[in-house]
Amino acid sequence: MENGISTVRELVSYAAEKYGDKDFCRFFRGDTMITKKYNEFYSDCLAVCRYIRSVSDKRIHIGFIGKTGYEYIACLTGMIFSGNVVVPFDPHVTVEEACELFEDADIEMLFCEEEFSSKAEEIKNRYKGLRQIVSLGDWRWFERIFEVYSQNPEYLYFSQLTEKPDECVLIIYTSGTTGERKGVMLSNRNLAVNSCYEAYSMEDDDISFSILPMHHVFCYACDVLKTLYDGGVLCFNGELVNLYANFLRFEPTIMRIVPSICKSVLTRIKIAERKHPGLSKREAAELVVGRNFRRMIAGSAFLSGALIDELEKYGITARQGYGMSECSPRISTSDFSDKCKYSNGKLLGTDEVRILDGEIQVKGPSVMLGYYKKPEKTKEAFTEDGFLHTGDLGYIDGEHIYLVGRKKNLIILSNGENISPEEIENCFVDDGIVKEVVVFAEGDSIIAEIYPDDALASSMGISDIEGEIAGVVDRVNMSLGSDRQIYSFRIRKEPFKRTSTGKIKRTEFYY
Repeated sequence: MENGISTVRELVSYAAEKYGDKDFCRFFRGDTMITKKYNEFYSDCLAVCRYIRSVSDKRIHIGFIGKTGYEYIACLTGMIFSGNVVVPFDPHVTVEEACELFEDADIEMLFCEEEFSSKAEEIKNRYKGLRQIVSLGDWRWFERIFEVYSQNPEYLYFSQLTEKPDECVLIIYTSGTTGERKGVMLSNRNLAVNSCYEAYSMEDDDISFSILPMHHVFCYACDVLKTLYDGGVLCFNGELVNLYANFLRFEPTIMRIVPSICKSVLTRIKIAERKHPGLSKREAAELVVGRNFRRMIAGSAFLSGALIDELEKYGITARQGYGMSECSPRISTSDFSDKCKYSNGKLLGTDEVRILDGEIQVKGPSVMLGYYKKPEKTKEAFTEDGFLHTGDLGYIDGEHIYLVGRKKNLIILSNGENISPEEIENCFVDDGIVKEVVVFAEGDSIIAEIYPDDALASSMGISDIEGEIAGVVDRVNMSLGSDRQIYSFRIRKEPFKRTSTGKIKRTEFYY
């Protein structure tokens, strides 16, 4: 890379040197806002690195279970500094799931929140490979580590190690929407290159609002590492219940979200608008998101053009990027231009991206090392000339990429016609009465299974939900070609099962 950054430590060091005493992040502890500077963060990461190497002098796989916040990212980054392999897990993982994943990932040490300690002991009793548990307690545990291992000369040499840019430092387990979960191996170079791009850069006065779970690489790379490179300010929301209170406390300018949060924000703004009819649309929005909020970047799922247009009326520019864990995770990002408006983002320019037989394929320094302990799956994931099969269908127009659907989800009719269920599902996105929908095939018939929004129906005085849904399906069919007509629909009583990133698990249908 032109900037010479090939490891996470080099990236954080670069940020500490360039931005120094500038605020890096802000968060609340009770009613008190805490601020951490760029050079403080680098020092705290080094302290964690030294602590870990003082208790384990060999390279091991470390499990990490915690809630998103400053201490979490300092700990995770310090683990990466230490030359070990970090495997973050969802805080809601069950003991049974954890035992299975720990064994697959060869976890030897576990760092966890105090409230997970009892589960951790149960895991240790069932999975004999786990040799050591470090209970993090509350933030005071970190304060002691940050203080003792930052200044004590006895420990300084622990952070003097030669970094290996192409060695695995992070394993992220895929969400498993269509079956087996796999451990994506990411290197220092993967993470550094994927965060040091110029396709879009934050402004010096940008305040980014982080609300997504940090055990996903989307949040860690996009919120933390990209903010470090650009020199912005990062604010941690904490519990999702605090989202709208923290909008007003932090007054951010930008946030990375999933589309369901976009829709929630818009709904909240429209409620404020109805309550205060004398206000302009922008003034109503500021009651909800604060005076400075202007931009959203969505990932993980489809962001409809109608939602983008509606948010724009309130002075909020919403765009979407595209990526996957296997690409560390970004393939494209929003540049907030009008050309980017209905695309899935502008290509980063750090990797080679091509379309072959309709599939998006990627090759370059952002692409994973492979799947942990799964050589056959790794081999299947790549073409003979080294491109990663994303499994996504799409096309490229200039510098921007457009998604059509998932290759493995294609409905193939007996006449040879290929139909993307996502294209049909996206036709329902802007109809509020349809909360969730999955389209699939039974023989040559296209079926839609729909979970309606009963609360919204009640507020609108709709008693015949099935009749209302039938009308929605008729309207969707009118917008579809004759070969894509929905033959019938089913109404679902319960929400679809979802992954921790909010994606619907399709395994109960035909995948």
